[in-house]
Amino acid sequence: MGGRRQFVAIALVLVLAAAAGFVWAAIRPRGQAADVRAQGQSLLDAIAREIRTKFIVRSINEMEIYAGAGRGLLDAAGPACSRLLSTSPAPPAADGRQRIAALVDEATQRCTTPRPDPQRLYFGAAKGMLDSLGDQYTRFMDTRAFDEFKQDSQGFFFGIGIFIDLKDKHLIVVQPIAGTPATRAGLRAGDRITEIDGASTDSMALQEAVVRIRGPKGSSVHLVILRGGQSVAVTIVRDRIEIVAGEGPGSLDEATRARLDDAGIGYVKLVTFNENTELAFRRLFERAKQSGARALILDLRSNGGGLLDVSLRVADWFVPAGQPLVHTVDRDGRKETERATRRVKVEMPVVVLVNEFTASASEIVSGALQDHRVATLVGVRTFGKGVIQTIVDLPMGSGAAITTAKYLTPSGRDIHGKGLWPDEFVGATEDTVRLRFHGQPDDAIEQQLQQMRAAQLTRAIEILKKKLSHSLYRLPPVPHAVAAPRAGWHGAAAAA
Repeated sequence: MGGRRQFVAIALVLVLAAAAGFVWAAIRPRGQAADVRAQGQSLLDAIAREIRTKFIVRSINEMEIYAGAGRGLLDAAGPACSRLLSTSPAPPAADGRQRIAALVDEATQRCTTPRPDPQRLYFGAAKGMLDSLGDQYTRFMDTRAFDEFKQDSQGFFFGIGIFIDLKDKHLIVVQPIAGTPATRAGLRAGDRITEIDGASTDSMALQEAVVRIRGPKGSSVHLVILRGGQSVAVTIVRDRIEIVAGEGPGSLDEATRARLDDAGIGYVKLVTFNENTELAFRRLFERAKQSGARALILDLRSNGGGLLDVSLRVADWFVPAGQPLVHTVDRDGRKETERATRRVKVEMPVVVLVNEFTASASEIVSGALQDHRVATLVGVRTFGKGVIQTIVDLPMGSGAAITTAKYLTPSGRDIHGKGLWPDEFVGATEDTVRLRFHGQPDDAIEQQLQQMRAAQLTRAIEILKKKLSHSLYRLPPVPHAVAAPRAGWHGAAAAA
């Protein structure tokens, strides 16, 4: 990659953090127009190269890519400038990149109120190139967005404390983070965010929503929430949000903790898959064993994913040595298999809790444990994100997430758009519950959701108690054929 740093993510989870970012990233080049033009053309060249060599679909029309660049540039220029440019003939040029450069020159010369920033125009063109691919997971990140993406690895961000995602092209709350401004403001899973500071979220990219919601501690963001057919405006003051990778039974109510203790069952909830997740899992699991746990509940509900290598390290705790953890298939059809190591394994009955927001990296772990019959999946059908993105550095301090491969579970199941079917269905999707109790007060609906989540946990405890009552136990067989998919949604969740 010529020294360009890249890493693999399968995130449903993006985190909305502060505008602070890295110090060096706030200092962007301020050279002459010719320098900006050269950098901009270098950016477009790099994106075209990444698409040609990495994007999962090989048959790409390069003319359409640059047509998308033109559309993105005009969007970045704004309505007034776009109308002005539309009255002039297309600038003559030999190829797509030169046409974009000529269009940038014309915009900066003719559009004077206000005069557009050339870098912003090139960023718009870059976004348009990737948007033209029609892949919801492939996206461009400008300097600020890329800085915030990288900042998530620091373990904290400045925002309001929610995980968000796109569902049917609508921005929704996957779950609020406990103890954050979002929770105190009453935001709930399933809330649809229709406006951010007066800007409509229709057709808004997930990363743009992240940037808009994040901001300095003490600043405010104004949201309009659609819940149960009614719009609610809310103003939330941003704060420092700690990214907690995992939680133990302390996050449960006292009665549930007592039931787990009495049954000898440990509880570990993984919130996301970042660089801290495996350490969090190890500490929580060791604590459970020291407390006398003889079985384990691994709660992956509303875990939107994260880093591929981290999910494999967690799955490696459960899958027998030498057995496949996941298969990846690239654009050329080449298949690679990641296998479990000889590390110490979790040798006790396990139940994995899943729901419709269990996605990506979480589905890799869930699928591996289900296929190898080392755990029973309880809950509802999972999200169904079976593709992998590579994160690449680009010129001008920007970056991109590009879909480069798909993955299959160890038994060869392709879950993209289908999800994983639990071994035992308990409950329903949160959307279904909200529709079922439509018209009732919000508190009553939330109580129904809490009862459903509690029922899933109760069933997990029942299954594990039964397994512990036998010296030998056998997990239910896992069907290799996946039933016809129900209507669902796909995307990548983010924290804000």
